[in-house]
Amino acid sequence: MRNILSALTTLARLRRIQLRPGWSDPAHHMPNEGGDENVLEAVAEQIGWPRPHRMVSVPTAHLFPLLAYHIQHGWVVAERLDDNRRVTVVLDDCREQWLLDGDVTFYDIAIPEPPSEKQYKNAFAVFWESISRRKHPIVIAIIATIVINMIALATSIFSMQVYDRVIPRGSFSTLWVLSLGVIVALGFDFILRIMRARLLEIEAVQIDREVSEYFFARATSVRLDARPPSIGTLAAQLKGLEQIRSTMSSATIFAIADLPFALFFIFIVFQLGGIIALVMIVSFVVSMMIATLLARLIRGDSQKVQVSSYRKNGLLVEALDSAETIKANRGHWYFLARWNRLNEDLNEAELPVKDLQSIAGSVFGSVQQVAYVALISWGAVEVYNNKMTMGALIACSILAGRINGPLIGQLPSMVLGWTYTRISLGMLDGIMALAPDKPAGVEQLRPSRLRGAISLREMTFVHAGAKVGINVPKFEVVAGERIGVIGGIGSGKSTLLRLVAGLYAPCEGQVLLDGLDATLIADDVLRTHIGYLPQEYRLVNGTLRDNLLLGIADPGDDALMAAAELTGLDQLIRAHPLGIDLPISEGGRGLSGGQRVLAGLTRLMLTNPAIWLLDEPTSNLDVDTEARVLKAIQEKLRPGQTLILVTHKLQLLSMVDRVVLMGNGQLQLDGPTNQVIARLTPKPQVEPPRAAPSPVKTVPAVSAM
Repeated sequence: MRNILSALTTLARLRRIQLRPGWSDPAHHMPNEGGDENVLEAVAEQIGWPRPHRMVSVPTAHLFPLLAYHIQHGWVVAERLDDNRRVTVVLDDCREQWLLDGDVTFYDIAIPEPPSEKQYKNAFAVFWESISRRKHPIVIAIIATIVINMIALATSIFSMQVYDRVIPRGSFSTLWVLSLGVIVALGFDFILRIMRARLLEIEAVQIDREVSEYFFARATSVRLDARPPSIGTLAAQLKGLEQIRSTMSSATIFAIADLPFALFFIFIVFQLGGIIALVMIVSFVVSMMIATLLARLIRGDSQKVQVSSYRKNGLLVEALDSAETIKANRGHWYFLARWNRLNEDLNEAELPVKDLQSIAGSVFGSVQQVAYVALISWGAVEVYNNKMTMGALIACSILAGRINGPLIGQLPSMVLGWTYTRISLGMLDGIMALAPDKPAGVEQLRPSRLRGAISLREMTFVHAGAKVGINVPKFEVVAGERIGVIGGIGSGKSTLLRLVAGLYAPCEGQVLLDGLDATLIADDVLRTHIGYLPQEYRLVNGTLRDNLLLGIADPGDDALMAAAELTGLDQLIRAHPLGIDLPISEGGRGLSGGQRVLAGLTRLMLTNPAIWLLDEPTSNLDVDTEARVLKAIQEKLRPGQTLILVTHKLQLLSMVDRVVLMGNGQLQLDGPTNQVIARLTPKPQVEPPRAAPSPVKTVPAVSAM
């Protein structure tokens, strides 16, 4: 009986969707071999997938592949519909044809795609899609906003009735009824405001989670050669999400939602007071014009403020990451000077923004006060001329406060917030413009396995801003070859390895793996079959177990310890009271360079890839550990696995059958190991017979006069 998890894995492969490592771990403890629809729903819920949909009739051809359940064969994947009576199913990578009868039930389930693979036009589109998926809560919030603003009329109408009817006639029974009605209305207003705020905050949190997940995945998927020079600045650009998040807070959204009701309240003022509504119209138009002018005036300086702030964050990250170098070389004065200059630039750009915001706030306050005075003065004349009642004037003054206070009074801060939000969206657009690991809109290839054949054809690569790079017209590696790459510093050895690993993309030409363009192979397939150990292996914050299992399924403690014993990492594990769960600081601080390399090698032993790319794997190891590691690598490598080893140590070349010499970004020598070493070994020169020494001539001394 085939289980659901195996069928889901096959379904994802046929739909060409990458599954994250460990995606099925939460459901492993569940019985997932039954045919009950509830079992499938329970598994989907455990792994965080949408609820599956059961097909009540035979699906049309364009809906395939689908998940299917057969009473005898269990869970399978229906790949395609051959005709009205037959369907092709996948069974353990083999295909069979089944007759469509009552024993087969089809299910459709939406497999979540990796966030970074989703395509958007710009950063605003990311937010808009997330917001548009929540139409129901937004409609409820709009209805609540309308009701709240309608209830806001209650206090003004109550005041008008009290002044016009209760006080002149002494109708206190009417007063009690009106008071009770207003209190009930205010109670509804209180409940609606709390419910609206709660509803929008919940949705804002969900939107923030989805959007931040996308941008984090997008930033981490940027190709290594396409990253900007300052990683700290790139990280600071992601902080723009916090600015957008604050703009999306309930208070700001409420102010924006209430702003259109200013026109409605002006209409009510017109109904109550007639011509005096002109005062509110003028004040509203003037306020909007000032807000528009403020937005234009602060745009340039706000851009400078954001850029300076990002540069400050970038410098801070750089200083903290390079603390050892800075302290050892007394570089803190240099960084302090840079920090102070950035602070001055930030303050210089921020001061005009604060001045304009302060001036705008004062102007808005003055406009509100002048509008109130004009409204009361003009209203008094209208009351005297019996064109409106005293109660109507009081109601108009309350509505004017509603228009000028919460609605127009928040315009300066809203304008500044939206200006920073636009800038933040532009910064996020910059992140989206960076080249990802895989080209957008291209269907990724998912071969079942890679044998390890490598081919470089007319390949050139140049780092951004550099004039000279790597130029390899042709380089062929047969599956199972052992190749050593040697050369001087800066000759391009490490860059060549990154190109083969798919971490860099060639500027021209191709890197082929088993005849397939590496840029077209799905990332999960590429990382499964290629094991790359960089020259400086960095660990991530967490535990040693987390680092060893990074990106792979947990094989169990026995397998972990067996791999650690091969490399010698077991000594570190046994010496720590927490064992394999010992905490690891960011970058692997607290561990020696050799211990970090051993962690990387141990992970390679666990994955055992088809292609091994090792960049100076023993540069930080002592002689005994180096011998142990080399022996472990030789024992682990199978005949069909490919090895490319970059090294400066000639003794490591005994592991390889072929040696490539690089210089100035080109392949200068390529051949069998012994022949290349023979050409590089200087031949002893035979000295010619020495001639008889010439007689020493004595120079007579010159006597002093």
